[in-house]
This record gives sequence, C-alpha cells and structure tokens, in this order.
Amino acid sequence: MPPTNGVRGTDNLGVTRKYDVADVISLLDVARYPLLAILTNAGKDPVTKEGNALKKKETTDPEFKWFEDKFGAREDIVAANQAGATSLVVTNGSYFSIGDVLLCVKSAQATGNPTGEVMLVTNVNTNTLTVQRQVGDGSLGGGLLQQNDIVWIIGNANEEGADIREIKATAVAEAINYCQIFRTTIGITETAKNTKGWTKESDFDYQTRKKGIEHLVDVERAFMFGKKELIMSGVHPKRFTAGIFQRINQVVSNVATRDDFNGFLRTLFSHGNTEKYLLASGYVLDKISGFAHDKLQVLQSDKTFGLAIVKYQSPHGTLNILKHDLLTGDLYGKSAVGLDMEALTYRYLTNRDTKLLTNRQTPGEDSTVNEYLTECGLQMEQPERHAVVKFT
Repeated sequence: MPPTNGVRGTDNLGVTRKYDVADVISLLDVARYPLLAILTNAGKDPVTKEGNALKKKETTDPEFKWFEDKFGAREDIVAANQAGATSLVVTNGSYFSIGDVLLCVKSAQATGNPTGEVMLVTNVNTNTLTVQRQVGDGSLGGGLLQQNDIVWIIGNANEEGADIREIKATAVAEAINYCQIFRTTIGITETAKNTKGWTKESDFDYQTRKKGIEHLVDVERAFMFGKKELIMSGVHPKRFTAGIFQRINQVVSNVATRDDFNGFLRTLFSHGNTEKYLLASGYVLDKISGFAHDKLQVLQSDKTFGLAIVKYQSPHGTLNILKHDLLTGDLYGKSAVGLDMEALTYRYLTNRDTKLLTNRQTPGEDSTVNEYLTECGLQMEQPERHAVVKFT
C-alpha cells in the first residue's frame, strides 16, 4: 500500500475498519394483510394471542359450500306504462299475492301523480296485477303509473272468513368457493448456510422470516382481488379462490363530500350489522379525514392486534377504518371496501393451514430448502352486507 503522511483519519483504516452494522435487517411494509390478520385473530386475546380464532373454520374438501337466503321482496319496479288504471304490469309478478297492499313511492306521472297512493291487489296473472286504486283516500293519486315507477308491498288486507292466502317462500341459494394452494419456498446452499455474516440473524433465518410475510401478503391479495376458477387442463385440478371485490355487487362511485360518503354508508348499512370495517386506500383516508375529522376516534392498538384502526360514528352505523396498502394504482387507489366481518370466514383444508415445511430439497442436493404452504379460501356470505366506495 502507498505510504500516508500526517494524522490518519477513518479513511485510512481501510479493510481493518470495523463498521457498526445493525444486527437486524429492517423490512419494509410488514403489516400489509389486515384482512387476514382480523380473520385469523378475531376471538383471541390481543396480548397473549391465546384462544380460538372465531373467523377460522376447517373444511374437509377444497370445494366448500354454504347456503344463503333472503326475506321475501317487498319492492318492485313498474315494467310498462299503465294502459288502464286498474291493470299494472310489474317486473316480478312472483313477489305479489291477492290481498297485498301496495304503496306507490315514486312516480314520474305528472297528472294525478300516484306517489303516496295505496292500492289493493285483487288478481295476479304472471306479471300483470289487477289493482283497486286510491284505497283510504279517494282524492290522492289516480293517475296512470309509468314505467320505472316504484311500488312497495306494505302488508296485506283480508276479508273476514276468507280462505288461506297463497303460500310463498324464497329459494335457498347454494354458494361455492375454492381453497387455493399457496406455496413460497426458501433455499440456501449448505456452504452459504454455514457462512457467518454481520447480523445476529443468519441469512437463512432472515429469508425465512421475510418469505413468511410475503406468503401471507399473497394470501391477502387473493382474498382481496382473486377470482374463482377451476382449471382442469393439467394432471390435477388447479383452484382459485374468489376475493371480496369479485363477490361484492354494491358500488357507490364519484364520492367527494361528507354527504356523498353518508350516501355510501346508507348502502353499506342497509343490511347486516350496525358495526362494520372499511379497508381504505391512503387517498380515501385523506379524503375522510378532511371532511369528517371531528367524528374520528383512534382505538387503542393493544386491542386491535397491532392494527391502526380509526372509528367513525355515523347515524347509520359504526365504521372501523383501516388503511390497506394493497389498495393502490389506477384501479384501486381511490377505493375502499366496507365489510361485515360476521359474514366473512377464513376456510382452510384439513391439515393444510399455513405451516413451514422443512427439508424440501431433492435427495442428494447440497442445500436446504423449506417451504411455506397454505391451502385456504374465503367464505364471504351475502354480498348485500358489503359495499365498495370509489372517490373522485
């Protein structure tokens, strides 16, 4: 090495310099699976993590099913302009029975507007109802109903001594989803495994920790964005689990103000529980904080499994808001999804819940290969209990 003159500084220490190296490698974005965290921890003690996870349920088949039902419909849309005052064509005649009492709640008729008028169904022929008009108030309404007007069934009225009414029942629907196989591998040569580094955690241990987080994030992505499919073109079936965005059919768009947001909450809380969760993008959180900061309350983190939850109290229900880092980009960056957690369940195949399988390398290979494996799917009941909101 060339000689140096004068006082030596740290730049002169060369290869003998012992740098102060942190003994733990920092990982970016470790809390990116809040949905999975809630489903796999709800019911456990937040501090000790002991107890049963109430939102986890075993399935003995990779195709799991559940059943859904609804109450009988009490609203329908007029399918055609009335040709006569007593004949009414509706969209779903099967909703109605003789003796049903109707209320017109919306009409575009200018003359004798029937909004608020009560009618009695006296006959049903497929989608054509025969009705007695202006029940209880002969001065209200009377005009012909128009296509897309809305009527409610507000009960039924029956004559003394009348025969039994027509029996109606809704059909129980079968819903299906699949367990998807998730696999994440970690490998290292035996030479590298036994080479000492600067950190107290060996490279193999660090990669195992890191890949464990990536594995859970992959499951979270499928639970959020996945679409149900069964591919039979290979030697064995390949299954894809349906995520929440595929299942939800209620979407409220162009939200910009508190009034707009309250409109979304009316939709979200129209069915199901009065306390729900909102998984929101950072953009949506900024917007909500801007117009509703006076109604937000931060919950204690030791009660929420380490998740940062903000509670929003509204007249329609209580909303627990969490930031979801996977909601980004042009497609989801201005979106949030409201969920009724009672209707969501993490389903795992028997003996196939997340586990680390060791020594997966081929015999004779001079390396160690481990693998995270999960075979699981999302059971999401009654899509009407959930809703998506999109901000401008």
